Amino acid sequence: MTHATPLVALLFAVTLAPSIVAMPDGPAQAQEPAATPPRMGTDGVRITIRPSTLAQQVSELAGHAVRVPYARVVGVLEPNAFLIETDTQFRPFIGNRQRVVVLIDRGALRVPAASLVSSTVTVLGVARTLLGMQVTREVPWPSALSRDHVERLEIRAAVLASSVQTAEGVELTDLPSRTSQLFVPEPVALQPGE
Repeated sequence: MTHATPLVALLFAVTLAPSIVAMPDGPAQAQEPAATPPRMGTDGVRITIRPSTLAQQVSELAGHAVRVPYARVVGVLEPNAFLIETDTQFRPFIGNRQRVVVLIDRGALRVPAASLVSSTVTVLGVARTLLGMQVTREVPWPSALSRDHVERLEIRAAVLASSVQTAEGVELTDLPSRTSQLFVPEPVALQPGE
């Protein structure tokens, strides 16, 4: 039991020490407000997040560059707008669907809507609130999405997409400057005896 003392000290340090706050002696001084952390994504780093989590946390993630994998396409609204939800084994219950509308920045889908619906894609872009997406008018808001449709379809967030890809990286939009190139190894000629 002589080894228990360091273990108890370690547990004390880990659990109780962070809650102990030192108070300065003398009169209380006004504290300066904490600086707002810089927005992530300005340095080229994308936050990887599932559609349902983005829908739940959009107010914290709005304006950040995001990568949204495991996105099942629920419907295509227009050539540059479609609806996604998290691809899971079981469909979410009505009232708990956390959907995201994807608006393609200066482009459109290059695949037919029928082949895209129910497919799983990865979306790259910038997270936006629904109000922010409508007010900035970076791309036209889909005419099919009235306030009633947004509520009924349970759309909670938006992504201004710069790329929509299959899981292996095949670009699904007509944005030639942003098209992903698949890695294709060059053929190697083998010499006899190698």
